[in-house]
Amino acid sequence: MPRLFVGNFDFEHRLAAPGRQLPAKLQRLNAELATSWLAIADDGDYLWTPELIDASFFEGAVANGLPKVIPIISFDAVPSRVECVPWGWTDDIRQLCDRHGWICNDPHDHAVRAANSRRLSSGLEQEWRIGLPFSGEATSFDQIERYIALQDKGGRWVIKAEFGMSGRERLLGSGIPVGADRSWIDKRLNAKGIVFFEPWVKNVTEVGIQIDIPREGEPQLLEAVTMTADDRGQYSGSRLPSLVTEQTHVVLRPSDWGLAIDIALQAARRIQSLGYFGPLGIDAMQFRDENEQLHIRSLQDINARWTMGRLSLGFRKLLKPRESAKWMHGPPNINAPVDIPNAITILRSLLESKGMRLTPERELVVQAVFEKNEVIDADQLAEELHQVRVSRSTFYRTLSLLEEANLIRAVSPDYGPALYLPGTGDQGRCVRTSPALIGGRSAAHCSLLRIQS
Repeated sequence: MPRLFVGNFDFEHRLAAPGRQLPAKLQRLNAELATSWLAIADDGDYLWTPELIDASFFEGAVANGLPKVIPIISFDAVPSRVECVPWGWTDDIRQLCDRHGWICNDPHDHAVRAANSRRLSSGLEQEWRIGLPFSGEATSFDQIERYIALQDKGGRWVIKAEFGMSGRERLLGSGIPVGADRSWIDKRLNAKGIVFFEPWVKNVTEVGIQIDIPREGEPQLLEAVTMTADDRGQYSGSRLPSLVTEQTHVVLRPSDWGLAIDIALQAARRIQSLGYFGPLGIDAMQFRDENEQLHIRSLQDINARWTMGRLSLGFRKLLKPRESAKWMHGPPNINAPVDIPNAITILRSLLESKGMRLTPERELVVQAVFEKNEVIDADQLAEELHQVRVSRSTFYRTLSLLEEANLIRAVSPDYGPALYLPGTGDQGRCVRTSPALIGGRSAAHCSLLRIQS
């Protein structure tokens, strides 16, 4: 039976304000993310594209091993008895199914709302005593002030609305909110009567724990998918490690995430008891506290819908047994050579994961390596930096870290000087998973799959 994939990526906004006209930016987002479904679609499936996408994009996708889908702009082009698969279930999607005679395996609206509300995740954290310190629900501005008073002076915080996605519908700040920040809070308190306060913590690593909840029976763990985020905390990619066999799925249960996975499965059972069934993604985060100690927050976000991490698993069909991949999301230049600020950000993240810090000396090394964007002679550059008091040990250790972060690669012959090429290391092969033009306009969002041996 063919399926119709509907990318209503504005799902949480529809839950928060049913019937409200969405901003043009969010409507455009539905168009720019539409082809993400290629990860799990099959030949002959229908794909809703809100704006026209040139046929050449789909021809190229097929040439790269992705399915041959039928793109449609008008829902009238889809026959009845097709199974509708939306990003998330809302009443407007149910009405579409009824109107066109499509098959919908939809949980009840109250179950979808309850599962996606931060009331649930916050409540479970409080009940199981696994939340961040000095965090929780706030039903008045006075409560927010009390949470802030419990923090260290000048400590940063984040306040979230009941429904939100990918770093949206949240407020970052420090101290007592005033002006526009106070207005943002008041507006959401007046509309929903609640917001959620959390101290801001140093993110080290995130995973999306992917679970399938059946109508009956035990929720099934699929995989814990490592995620990346940009400086604003918005999703920017998923990593797929290499497979040593030709299995379609491999359940990853790293010891560091074992407890988080167990808690996620407990949460899935609770969500199932509410009447929800279908895809579930639970984000867990490893972070450092003010004393640089590592901790794991098991229920950072609960998403009772499809997620990009869940879709990314479908790209396994393009990988050979020993290949790995990263599904990258971001501005159109995400595949451009690494620039200095980005290289510093990546190196800092790697250092923090090792309990180290980015010193001024290491930053000088990064600047020197990427300034010319050409092959460098390590010994020669080490001598130059030694003149500005960067020790040779610091220089070579930083080079090693840059290579580990895949920011440079060795191009030395077996014998001779140590030569390195700045830029990402093994580029591998790239499969573009979103078009450059949508509706005749350049896309602000790009996604591509980078596959490496």
